[in-house]
Amino acid sequence: MGTSIHCIIPKEKEYSLEETEQRLNNVFDKLKAEFLHLKEFGHFTKNERGNWFIVPTQTNGSEYLTGESDSFSIDIYKNVVLIGCIERFSSLYFEERNISEQLFKIITEIAKEFCDSSKLLIGEGGMGETDHMINMACENADFDQIFNKTIELNGIPAKELNELYDKSWYLK
Repeated sequence: MGTSIHCIIPKEKEYSLEETEQRLNNVFDKLKAEFLHLKEFGHFTKNERGNWFIVPTQTNGSEYLTGESDSFSIDIYKNVVLIGCIERFSSLYFEERNISEQLFKIITEIAKEFCDSSKLLIGEGGMGETDHMINMACENADFDQIFNKTIELNGIPAKELNELYDKSWYLK
C-alpha cells in the first residue's frame, strides 16, 4: 500500500504558467462538491479552495513547471505531466474510505487539461514504485516509454480500480 498517488499522462497541450494556474483553479471550481467530500472524508485534504501555486524549476538541467494546492501537486515536464495526491493510494480502491470516486474524478479532470487522448497511468507513490516515472520524466521520456518501463518493473496493470488490491498500478 503506497503512501500517496502518482499519475502520469502524456503532455499534449502547452500553456503559460498563468494559464496553467487558471486552468487548474477552474478544475477546483468545477469540482467543488468533490473537494468538499475529500475535505470531510479524506485524511489529508484540508481545504477545497484550489489556489494553485505554480513555479518554473529545473532538475539536472531539465526545466519544468511544478506546483501544488492543498493535497494535490503537479509537475509539467517536456513530454509528460505528473499529477500527485497525498491521499493514500489505497483510497482509490478501499470503498470503506468513501473517497475513491471523488479522487479518481479529480485526477481525471486535471488530466483532461493537458491531455486529449485520455491515457492515464496511476501508481503507488512514496514507496519507490513510481521513482522510475519521475526520473524518466526528468530525462524527457514520453508516456509510452514510461508505460513500457512500468510493465517491465511491475507487470500487467489493473484495468479497474478495484483490481488495485493485488496490483501496484492502473492504466486507463
